[in-house]
Amino acid sequence: MLSLASLTVRLWGPVFPIRAQDPDGGQSQVVSDSVHCTHRRLRYAVAPALLAALLAAGSPAVAAVDDEAVTTGPAGPAATARPQTQAEARPRLMPLDRPLGAVADGPVPDPDTVSRALSDELETDWLGPEDRRAITVRDALTGQVLTESNAGRPVTPASTTKILSAAAIVTGLPVQQTFTTRVVTGAAADEVVLVAGGDMLLARGAGDPGAVAGHAGVADLAAQTADALEAGGVPGPVSVGLDLQHVAGPHQLDTWSDFWVSEGYAGRIVQLGLAEDLALPFYPSPTDPEQEVARAFAAALEDAGVEVVGWEGEDEAQDWTAELVETPAGTVGLTRPAADPAAQERGTVTQAPDGAPATEEPGGEIAGAEVLAQVESAALRDVLALALAASDNAMVEQLARQAAVTDGGSADREAVTAWIRRSVEEDYGVDLTGLELADASGLSDGTLLTVDVVADLLVAAADGSRPDLQTVLAAGGLPIAGYTGTLSSRFHLPVHEAGVGNARAKTGSLPGVTSLAGTVVSADGRLLVYSLTADDIGEDAAVLEARSSLDEVVAQLARCGC
Repeated sequence: MLSLASLTVRLWGPVFPIRAQDPDGGQSQVVSDSVHCTHRRLRYAVAPALLAALLAAGSPAVAAVDDEAVTTGPAGPAATARPQTQAEARPRLMPLDRPLGAVADGPVPDPDTVSRALSDELETDWLGPEDRRAITVRDALTGQVLTESNAGRPVTPASTTKILSAAAIVTGLPVQQTFTTRVVTGAAADEVVLVAGGDMLLARGAGDPGAVAGHAGVADLAAQTADALEAGGVPGPVSVGLDLQHVAGPHQLDTWSDFWVSEGYAGRIVQLGLAEDLALPFYPSPTDPEQEVARAFAAALEDAGVEVVGWEGEDEAQDWTAELVETPAGTVGLTRPAADPAAQERGTVTQAPDGAPATEEPGGEIAGAEVLAQVESAALRDVLALALAASDNAMVEQLARQAAVTDGGSADREAVTAWIRRSVEEDYGVDLTGLELADASGLSDGTLLTVDVVADLLVAAADGSRPDLQTVLAAGGLPIAGYTGTLSSRFHLPVHEAGVGNARAKTGSLPGVTSLAGTVVSADGRLLVYSLTADDIGEDAAVLEARSSLDEVVAQLARCGC
């Protein structure tokens, strides 16, 4: 019999198997694979007294780290040392026993073998009632169904909804496109206007060309503006305006609970924002992210030697706001990009609503407004991949709005979801009859999808038939198990080892719901697609257990010689 202390405990830090003497007097032990397959697992359901003691101590009370139990830890003598940083605690890539071949080289799995291989993992009670579990596993290259259960039943998908949105977004916007933030002349010679262009990942200081978040910088805009003002003989002071016409829409969806935004589970949907202001749980975004960019711009102008009207220093910054104005530049980029393939490859040409190409160079004109400065975001491919990897609800909603408006629609929620639905049905041939889409992010109540629909899109991305979606997912849109995005803290138990560094997936989490959809390479070297959802899993520790159970299903696919 195993004592409670012999079970693995994870407390938002390094993972340690807590080992204890067997009550019968044998050697210390950990939970075996046979035990976890045949019993109701309690790896996270720690007794309150034990949990309180561990939290009070500040870290799990352990005697030692077993380098055989934690097989994905660092190799060598250091493996027995307790990790001191998050980086040290993360899994390490293990040497390959044999070189990887093309996934098309592996044999097509046998459906009966796949079903038998997953039978133990799917018997767990942690995934809730059997009729509320929906599962499908496909061969990625042929689309053949290898095993399924309730695959055609509508369930609440949570954030795996974002896979549908991503599929639609890349039909409305070229994956090479960048988003331009400009400064143009205002109504008077001493007025400059900061114009939103769809980039909510601006750096406060200089941009970093090698980054996605912070690719373009506010300080670079200010430096260009200062140079242009000097060249034009405008010494200052200048007033700063703010043009927010680009894909204007509400900061928050009408179907979102205020709690999601106030607690940082969702940010504010804006077309101009600082990367540092993206929301994180318990760290909500500012109430007015666009004005935060304007304040950063005003401060940078002052640093560049240009006096700003009303600016009294960064200590008083919260009392200063930019006046909202409208310029001709604010409507640039609201229709499909120019058809010139070379321009699309560069991702720099946009069009005004009447179809006339807009001038992109500082010092040029956009329907009468002189462009003083501009910076470009990273390519849509990388921005969308980041949004998916972080499961950033506001970023996905923002990109979906831009794509829908560029394709001739409007920015309200119903129009955007209708556009996503139409794009998925018409461009991918996926039938959404009888299904519901409440938003682009999966956060709103009311979305009902089947795992079949999600798997259809993943197969389309994997088999090469949809290269735009494929490039977004390959660029990091599907996080890597144990390493990146929302999977960086998943696949952390020894039983998950086969999936670490192999499986890639979009996660989904809502109260009572857990989902996982992505790809994994089997032991035979065949690429598989899976879509898994359980939407009646209970609360508290059941959430962690259910997530771990889905991780086990995927790890078993990785182990499978099917």
